[in-house]
Amino acid sequence: MTTAQKVLSEAVRTGISPELRKLGFAGSGQVFELANPGVWLLLGVQKATGGSASQLCFTVNVAAVPKGKWQEMIDAGAKYPARPSPNKVYGKWARWARIGQLMPGGQEFWWTVTDEAVPDELARKVVSACANYALPALKEQLQVNQYYSHVPNGLLGSL
Repeated sequence: MTTAQKVLSEAVRTGISPELRKLGFAGSGQVFELANPGVWLLLGVQKATGGSASQLCFTVNVAAVPKGKWQEMIDAGAKYPARPSPNKVYGKWARWARIGQLMPGGQEFWWTVTDEAVPDELARKVVSACANYALPALKEQLQVNQYYSHVPNGLLGSL
């Protein structure tokens, strides 16, 4: 029996992950990273609570987290993991947005997946949104971070 979760898992495994790798991301499953020595440039798949076997909703979170500031926060006693999660907001110095905020209209956006959805079609839609909105936002944030790296307390602007 196919479930919405199986459809999403298949879309990630066979479509989203390979296509994001072609765009320069590493990772699989729910977290993808665009390698950079100074900033974590992350995408994260976040499922909504309350889904069922026949339907679930998910979105993609986009985060740019300066590695130096991250370490500074840990050194100051923050109980952070070794690396940030794109599905968590840490503070104003760590840029974070849901992909819908980066899309035309700038509003919350969640994909709805049913047990009858076609994984390839779902993957194409997600990768298109990531390529057209998330990747440019991450690259722009990287430029902002490099330009303002001398400013105390991290980044200026927002994702």
